[in-house]
Amino acid sequence: MARFGAGLLDTPVPATRLLLAANVAVFLAVAAYAGTFMIPGRVALRFGALYRAALLNQDYWRLVATGFLHFSPMHLLFNMMCLGAWGAVVERRVGTAWFVLVYGASLLGGSLVSVLTEPGNPITAGASGAIAGLLGALLYLSLRRMVDYPLQNVAVTVALNVAFTYGVPGISWRAHLGGFAAGILACLVLEGAAWLAGRTLRCRFPEWLTLDLVLMLPAAAVLLGPYGPVRAGLLAVDALLLVKLIDLALCLRLGLAAVAGALGAAQAALLAWAGARYGLPGLGVAALLGIGSLWAHLGLLRRGMRGGAFVPTALQAERRRVRGL
Repeated sequence: MARFGAGLLDTPVPATRLLLAANVAVFLAVAAYAGTFMIPGRVALRFGALYRAALLNQDYWRLVATGFLHFSPMHLLFNMMCLGAWGAVVERRVGTAWFVLVYGASLLGGSLVSVLTEPGNPITAGASGAIAGLLGALLYLSLRRMVDYPLQNVAVTVALNVAFTYGVPGISWRAHLGGFAAGILACLVLEGAAWLAGRTLRCRFPEWLTLDLVLMLPAAAVLLGPYGPVRAGLLAVDALLLVKLIDLALCLRLGLAAVAGALGAAQAALLAWAGARYGLPGLGVAALLGIGSLWAHLGLLRRGMRGGAFVPTALQAERRRVRGL
């Protein structure tokens, strides 16, 4: 744990730190509402705990919200220790954008497996499914020799967590298993995508632009639905053409600035569109996300404007140098 967690303080791992802060903040807010640090089930339900009937009610937001809720200080402490330990290693190795995608896939994978396979209709909450996905990602990176940590140590950590999951009552082993499998699968998909991009694209996309596309394209597809086979196929072709168009734009002198500005504006419009469906609260959340997005894109705008002809050359050289995760 000491070696795993050392990178949390001495290396830039913003997503891991933000997730830690968000989980603690949500727990304190829910505890203040409940008037106790032992969160009752009815309060957890109000704030996004997951149960099977939620999917029938189309409360899909619970699939994500449940990953930020905890029932007790010990529940929170154990999960945050594991998040700080494993998250720092994974984020430092694959970068913030890929880390966010692996964590998100693990969270959704754990939530879905739990809600679809748990017997009865239990109330579940906690970040353990997403954190199990980080352990799966760590195992994948160790098998591929992409992290400087002995494989046998990772294997022992996996075995200890399996024993803990089955040995302690009240823990959803299905959520752990779903998150663990999703973390490994996410690494496989991302490495395959990076391998394919290395052979079809000229420039390596900066992390924020990559994250923009991966999050914006599915969100836009959901908002534009429903789809038949023909329309879905056309949308996929359009998405691929957009990726190639951005690749060509990045080869130009001020291409990074133009692409960052265009994607920032498109993301703000998409957030406003989605937020408007949920009234003022939705617009408020969309505004906060939009401000964060604009702040992230300002750095790319400045880099694109200041770098001149050097930026496209550097992005092309980086594509040739970097392969996979």
